[in-house]
Amino acid sequence: MSPQQLPAQIAPFRLARQGQILSGKLELAKMKRLAEALSENEGEVGVELHFGVDEQGTCYARGHLNTRVKMICQRCMQPVTLPIDSEVALGFVSSDDQARNLGPEYEPCMVGNDPLALAELVEDELILALPIVALHEESSCAPILEQLQHEAEASDQTQDKPNPFAVLSELKGKK
Repeated sequence: MSPQQLPAQIAPFRLARQGQILSGKLELAKMKRLAEALSENEGEVGVELHFGVDEQGTCYARGHLNTRVKMICQRCMQPVTLPIDSEVALGFVSSDDQARNLGPEYEPCMVGNDPLALAELVEDELILALPIVALHEESSCAPILEQLQHEAEASDQTQDKPNPFAVLSELKGKK
């Protein structure tokens, strides 16, 4: 495969037997499930996968994915760009029994008779690599949080709040 042209569909067992290497880029915009977790889905993911067969006869794909994603920081609610550099180690299996017997160095990837969509495989791995909670460095959020606090305090000062005890003073005066 050329470095920039990745196939849409792959036959993982065939690629493993041939010892193929896939290297190139995929658009994040085409990954709809991943887009649900992102604030923007622009950009590309670099893909490098080495297919092979190990000593136990397991067909596998090893490699890495790297990209930068934009999410919402859960501390300050502003966009944050996070690097994703994920190692991939998939063992291709066609049954649950094979998946149970797969070595611990691989994550099982169930493959049927139909070709596998490469973009979906990459999307699954990226979703697993996302942080549970997206955050800026704490020092990056501090100025934004201070500004929001000052705005909240200014808003509190401009609002005339009724005294909750005013009713009691009226009752006291009626005696």
